Amino acid sequence: MSVDLQQSLSELQQAFDAPEGSRDDVSKRLAKLKLELAQSGLYFAPPTANSQDLVAARSILEIGTFHSLRQGNLKSYAQYNFALQPFYDNLSSIIPDSPNRPITLGLHLLALLSEGLLSQFHTVLETLKIEQLSDVFVKLPVDLERWLMEGAYNKVYRAKDRVPREEFGFLLERLMGTVRVQIATTIETSYKSLPLKSALSLLFFNSNEISKLNEFTSAREWELSPSSQIFTFPNSTKPDIALAAQQQQNGINANGEQSETSNPTLDLLKGKGVSRGTPMQTMVGPALRLAQQLEAIV
Repeated sequence: MSVDLQQSLSELQQAFDAPEGSRDDVSKRLAKLKLELAQSGLYFAPPTANSQDLVAARSILEIGTFHSLRQGNLKSYAQYNFALQPFYDNLSSIIPDSPNRPITLGLHLLALLSEGLLSQFHTVLETLKIEQLSDVFVKLPVDLERWLMEGAYNKVYRAKDRVPREEFGFLLERLMGTVRVQIATTIETSYKSLPLKSALSLLFFNSNEISKLNEFTSAREWELSPSSQIFTFPNSTKPDIALAAQQQQNGINANGEQSETSNPTLDLLKGKGVSRGTPMQTMVGPALRLAQQLEAIV
């Protein structure tokens, strides 16, 4: 089977590398080869198989991971990536190391990070050698994880300018989607409303990406006033702090009645607000830090 498999791999690689190549053609070739590998048993990395066939099978599966991400198909990527692991873990003494291993390893780490699977992410890191951690493909997801822990979301956003391959760009954009959800949750629990311009900067959308912003905010049921261009959050449980503070200053209680006491705390918030004198950073700090980090961008 070696000659036929090598020929099929060569044709697949040419189709995958072709600048104007048809992705549908690559998909069809991969589907056919995947079936052939399964029928021959090579898909399961049998250590007794011909070593050249094992190397070819591994290369086919690697192309499958790359193609799946270029197609934006995470399910297909997960299947190919799962099938690859026995080739890397069990056959190291039988076949030579793959030149694509640093790439697939970096993609695997970034995929785990984009899914929020931090425990699995760190489990994989613990198995790596020092020289692997310094590889450009592995260093990117490692840096991204550190920036996420630091809350340096602007660095995560700017990482799109240093992606080493096209496949990383897809996963990085997916990671940014996770980051935006985290930021939006912070905004909703800190404010009752937010100007559209501020939403663009805080959620890392460019000024020409208003349609993407609207798609994101609609999914979270944010409402945009056409006249004021201000978002409100119907699902937010936070009171309007600015309005509450103004009412407290005017001596008006939560029912709109004149208050008989000048309690220094925002009692009209009925325990949902903060005491006067309490640093506002405890509520809006994360969003404020994001705004400061974005000054260099927006």
